[in-house]
Amino acid sequence: MKVLFYVEYPYYFPHFLPIGTYFALQNADVVYVLSDKQNSDNMEAIAKENDIKYTFDNRALHESTVDIIFFANPYESMEQITALTLFLEHGIGTKSTSFFPFIEEVDIYLVEGMQKYNRLKTLYPIYEDKLALVGFSKFDEIVHFSKEKKKILYKKYHMDGTKKTILYAPTFFPSSIERMADNFPQQFLEYNIIVKPHYLSYERKKYKKQIEKFKLWEKYPHCTILPLAEYNLVPWLAIADVMISDESSAMFEFAALNKPVISNQYFKLRLSYYLMPWKLNKRIDSSKSKFREILDNAYSYTETIKYVKEALENPEKLASKRVEFSEALAGKIDGKVSERIYSVVINKCKDSK
Repeated sequence: MKVLFYVEYPYYFPHFLPIGTYFALQNADVVYVLSDKQNSDNMEAIAKENDIKYTFDNRALHESTVDIIFFANPYESMEQITALTLFLEHGIGTKSTSFFPFIEEVDIYLVEGMQKYNRLKTLYPIYEDKLALVGFSKFDEIVHFSKEKKKILYKKYHMDGTKKTILYAPTFFPSSIERMADNFPQQFLEYNIIVKPHYLSYERKKYKKQIEKFKLWEKYPHCTILPLAEYNLVPWLAIADVMISDESSAMFEFAALNKPVISNQYFKLRLSYYLMPWKLNKRIDSSKSKFREILDNAYSYTETIKYVKEALENPEKLASKRVEFSEALAGKIDGKVSERIYSVVINKCKDSK
């Protein structure tokens, strides 16, 4: 069995790698097809770090010897592909997705939780047989994340393992980065602070103000700004005690692990969004509004600081709601998502014979 993963952006790796590893253990020939348009040096470094087979040649997607291909973004030449195609989204956040119509083109649409499963079933009832409820593959690594791995990270970034850790994981747009104070780390001197910028904050010039803010924060010894090379958020989800985010899917991922999240609802917007406020509402997925109950929603920087301090002192405040909504959003968190995906593929192959 030859299996390909089309990696258009580096942040697809955390979703693909657990699946690829499991397929390889079942003696599949696994190859990652990397995009040369998204910082190819970084993509190649990640591939080498994980000791995986890779190519930058998209023609591999059309080879007749390929049996299965995984996608995390719509692919323009899908109709030319003869292999079995699977699609999984790379996040479970609040941004409206344009991925849903892709269900018409792929053979299997992998879904993490019942919330998305039911929505897709309602929107596309004729394609219900394509849906596979499997869970969130990114979480397989979290379930198996060891204490030794945590110690290695603490040492690598000179963090105090005896202190609690605050993780700020903002998205690139709509983002709260520019609205956060220049002296943000000063508010939490007794804690570790980890800032995990989105890949596109580093890559696109229009977000240079975000990088300027990070440079101010990294002057504080207890604040670590993770470099572009740290593509994987999973280890930091495992380590952190409290998360601050805005509209990143990471906030629901962290909450699904039954940890407190502060969601900043004050953004630095592009001019067009100020002139046409409806554009922001269109960008945000209203179907997930009820799930904001598992977050502390901050509408000012002052509220962010207040909620973070409360979460550090009382992390159980919204625990019951987080548990209630966790499976609906992320599915089963048992370390066996990749195994379920493999079973889905094998059964599909048997049915097609």
